[in-house]
Amino acid sequence: MTEQNKPDWFRKGIESGRIGTADRELIRFLENEYGALTEDEMVLTLFCSLFLNAGHVCLPLDRAPREWLRILDIPDSELSAGDLPEDPVPGISDSALFGTPEQDTPFVMGDNSLAFRRQYRLEQELMNRLRERTSDVPLFSEESASAEEAAQHLRELFDGRGNQNRMQKAAAALSLVKPLLIISGGPGTGKTTTVAAITELHRRIRGGTLRLALAAPTGKAAGRMGEALKHEYKKMGHEEDALPAEAVTIHRLLRGTGERGLLPPAGRRTLDYDLVIVDEASMIDLNLMSRLVNHLGEHTRLILLGDRDQLASVEAGSVFADLCSKPENTFSTEIAGMLKNLGVDLDVAAGDTEPLHDSILYLTKSYRFGSDSGIGQLAALVKEGEVDPGVLAGTFQKFGDISHHGFSFDTAGMQALAAGVSETLKRFSGIDDPETLLEEWKREVWLTVHRRGADGSEQLNRYAEQLVQGRGVAPGGWYHGRVIMITRNDYGLSVFNGDIGVCVKEPGSEGRMLVYIESGSGMKVLPASRLVHYTPAWFMTVHKSQGSEFGRVNLLLPSRESPVQTRELIYTAITQARDTFHLYGRIEKLASGIARPTERFSGLGGMT
Repeated sequence: MTEQNKPDWFRKGIESGRIGTADRELIRFLENEYGALTEDEMVLTLFCSLFLNAGHVCLPLDRAPREWLRILDIPDSELSAGDLPEDPVPGISDSALFGTPEQDTPFVMGDNSLAFRRQYRLEQELMNRLRERTSDVPLFSEESASAEEAAQHLRELFDGRGNQNRMQKAAAALSLVKPLLIISGGPGTGKTTTVAAITELHRRIRGGTLRLALAAPTGKAAGRMGEALKHEYKKMGHEEDALPAEAVTIHRLLRGTGERGLLPPAGRRTLDYDLVIVDEASMIDLNLMSRLVNHLGEHTRLILLGDRDQLASVEAGSVFADLCSKPENTFSTEIAGMLKNLGVDLDVAAGDTEPLHDSILYLTKSYRFGSDSGIGQLAALVKEGEVDPGVLAGTFQKFGDISHHGFSFDTAGMQALAAGVSETLKRFSGIDDPETLLEEWKREVWLTVHRRGADGSEQLNRYAEQLVQGRGVAPGGWYHGRVIMITRNDYGLSVFNGDIGVCVKEPGSEGRMLVYIESGSGMKVLPASRLVHYTPAWFMTVHKSQGSEFGRVNLLLPSRESPVQTRELIYTAITQARDTFHLYGRIEKLASGIARPTERFSGLGGMT
């Protein structure tokens, strides 16, 4: 069937750009292999692809196509919603495209879901490998240290710091028992403090040496992780360079483990560390998490740190949130007994039957936000779910570290935002040190909900940079003080998606522009002309800013209701603020966003 003979909604999707080249090639490939597709087969295939591109692992078959458009935030006009089926598309048992896990079909059908076979297999294999790591393998029985010595190390590291650290001590004790440990906690709950103590504990247990890997999904998250752990190590009395590993991106950690060339590798290349610790795990998508777990050494222990209430990954999957499925800190009687022998007496109910739950621990007490913190109170309200707009307005009025301002994306509003960028650049003009420039930039950031559209970060950055053109701008649009974000991994330049950089005019040169990029725990210098995949960072989406911390966070709410504006997105924006949080937009829109939890369709949630 030629594209001219396709349904009206398909042709409309091509005209609007919603159905791209990859989607059209997918349909063409399937028709070459299986013959002309029926309209129902086309609907299921196309929306399965659109959902995957939007971050979902599978397509919910109990929803109708028009509901799928709402979930994807696609206007009715862009796919001619009136031409799509009003009811859920029935399962097609006689189709050669859709089958059971045992059949060799391109798609796998579940009870109420449809997924590409590759994504289905990734989820199954990931869960199998994680469950293999839920067995009890006490480190102190493998190595020279005894259980009594392990308990003594735990007392030395934790007992002098007060009883409020009991769950942190429990996490450290669990890391000695479980090859897999998942720690979820909000800002200020002591995740970094706990991890610093865990690394020291494992170093002592192993007789003073520890093969350690530290990683995070993005360069800025890795850099923040490394600096925070160095600070904790100094508080423990170590030298500044005592941290036994540099924090790097997961992609950099995995370099060399992929299969390349015509011949298969002699053996699977693994990460043969004693301990791998990964921060900001909520940002890790299904594919990357699968690669990480698949390449762990047989005796390597894995610790995943994150906040289950934050945004999921940009790419497909919500792995961390799916894994953190148990409602509270409960453990099996066996594990509770093991922890008690190590000096950790948990007053929690026992009896969970899911083996993975014994490898999950929640840190719930915040040491950063007290009762007088508006940021802490606002974040707590968001986590509760539905909140009355009046309650939100009263919270903003009660605290000095949060504020609410009306805003409109009209000419005056846009000019005010762009003028703010100009003022920042005036302040930057007298600063030549790139580290100082980046620290100044981190003092205040503007975050958006959308990337595209009149209220998106792309348009706002474009508008702001139009005002600075002609102000010492070099070829390619570069100017002193320009802050940018890398948007694609470039292994040749050793810069990675999410890295932040700043442009500095080279002293004494003829206008030569250099870009200093924070990548991991270091700073890389490149000629501006060598960078290809980047975007200005005066305005960033909340997704792109994740894994960072800023002095002041300004959140711009969109001009329209959007399914992208969810509880998790708002919580993520608020909790990135260290000192103050400022909302620009209507309180009612904030309330509607808080009432809208993120919908991520995957198969992992049903396995945990």
